[in-house]
Amino acid sequence: MPRCSDMKLCLDSLTLNNTEPADLIRAAKSAGFDLVSLWTQPPSIFPLQLVTPVKMAACQSALKETEIQVGPLEVFDLTSGEAIQSYRPALELGAQLGAKTASAINLRNTDPSLVGALLAQLAELAGEYGLGVTLEPLAMFATSTLVQARDIVRASGVDAGIVLDAFHVVRKGGTAADVRAIAPELIGYIQLCDGVVGAIPMSAEQMSYEASYERRYPGDGDFPLVELLSDTRTDINWGIEAPSRRRAESGMSAESQAKEAIAAMHRTIEKIRAAKT
Repeated sequence: MPRCSDMKLCLDSLTLNNTEPADLIRAAKSAGFDLVSLWTQPPSIFPLQLVTPVKMAACQSALKETEIQVGPLEVFDLTSGEAIQSYRPALELGAQLGAKTASAINLRNTDPSLVGALLAQLAELAGEYGLGVTLEPLAMFATSTLVQARDIVRASGVDAGIVLDAFHVVRKGGTAADVRAIAPELIGYIQLCDGVVGAIPMSAEQMSYEASYERRYPGDGDFPLVELLSDTRTDINWGIEAPSRRRAESGMSAESQAKEAIAAMHRTIEKIRAAKT
């Protein structure tokens, strides 16, 4: 499979559902990914995916064997100062595995200035372990749009990036104009998936289920991915976050799922790149 120019491709952990992290790493290698995201902060959506101290040796062995790198660490909710301090073990563990970034979300805080301050605290703590931070807006929670994430990053005063997840942009009703409203240098990571646009509007519960358990691979739905992403950077990491309970419950192996996922990524990225010319 040809490489997609200068970007690195990441197999995000949710894509393989309830898979041991060492198996995720090996599946990523078999498919041709460069990176994996790892879930180090409890609770994880899928219990097997949580990287615990007990699983460290197996993960280190798999990373050494495959030469796969660790992308984002999942996931750090900007709840309170006390919560931020409680993330130290997960950040330290991830740094020991070679991670470079920690992914923050804001589920319930409605005060942007407070969220900015908490993001700054997380950035300071993560920096002790050589980790940068990104902030991902989630369509069904308090920080839900790219513009809100941008304003929080600005309020934080730290060098944090924004995660552009196609799912959350589309399910919030976002457009290519909303993506273009964000300075390209603020986008630190891009996540691909697909879905049915006709399903909008959806309840928060419906979006949460789809986001966690049953998205489509890019190209398998009608999200306007080319239109949304044709002006975005290709010199940053791109991931696929597309959990497919249907595939997992059919008995499809982690390796087969990863290979199907990266093939879908390549097809979509090539269309996006073609739209840039």
